[in-house]
Amino acid sequence: MAEELPAPDFEIDHPEVYAQFFLGNPLEISFYLNLLAKRRCLFTAYIDAGQAFFLTSIVAVDDAAGTLFLDPSNAEESNANACGAKRLTLVTNLDRVKMQMLLPALHRASYQGQSLLAAPLPKQLLRLQRREFFRLEPPLASPITCQLATREEDGALQTFELTLSDISGGGVSLIGPLELARYFPRDALFQQCRLDIPEEGVTQVNLRVRKTVEVSARDGQHNLRIGCEFVNLPGTRLAFIERYIARIERERKARESGLTA
Repeated sequence: MAEELPAPDFEIDHPEVYAQFFLGNPLEISFYLNLLAKRRCLFTAYIDAGQAFFLTSIVAVDDAAGTLFLDPSNAEESNANACGAKRLTLVTNLDRVKMQMLLPALHRASYQGQSLLAAPLPKQLLRLQRREFFRLEPPLASPITCQLATREEDGALQTFELTLSDISGGGVSLIGPLELARYFPRDALFQQCRLDIPEEGVTQVNLRVRKTVEVSARDGQHNLRIGCEFVNLPGTRLAFIERYIARIERERKARESGLTA
């Protein structure tokens, strides 16, 4: 039997904590919605408490009618659930900045000959840009791996080697199979984890689990994303990580400007 995951804990549900990241100006909201549509950013749409979800993107923003048009899911059951939901939480990233919005139940609609899902424009957007830590997605060709271990109830040592989906000066996100969920409850502490960073070396860190959530890739594969924060990270190791992040960003910018192959 598959391990049941805890319901996701969305930042947009905690305005008392993240008040400075909320956008409420209709012009600002329209700007970002249209930008998300132009970029074809992929959203994860969590239905109600978030145990069920599907992938979608913004097709069009009709400011005059106050309507947001979304791609339907390939699974008709997901579309039906979205239309019968009390609410949906949409989550994406724009230029590596997390964005979230809340929508009421969707309804089926037609736009320029397309059969779509629609909802009223959101009243607020959450644009969670933590200026103190820049989150980097490591290159797919040179992934960062993390080795960590925990004790089973019988005392046996259980070890894991997981790939990072992102890294910052504040922590990491790990990707692993869904069946590992029971090993990573919220607030679990993993000590002396080994981060193997290509072309930089290996460093040890302590990690505390802050959130686990089921995620889906474009190919439909479902995985577990484990968000962790660094605990008591020495300044020298923080500098080690920041040096890696700065190097990868320099290399990316050089490629984008055509200075390197």
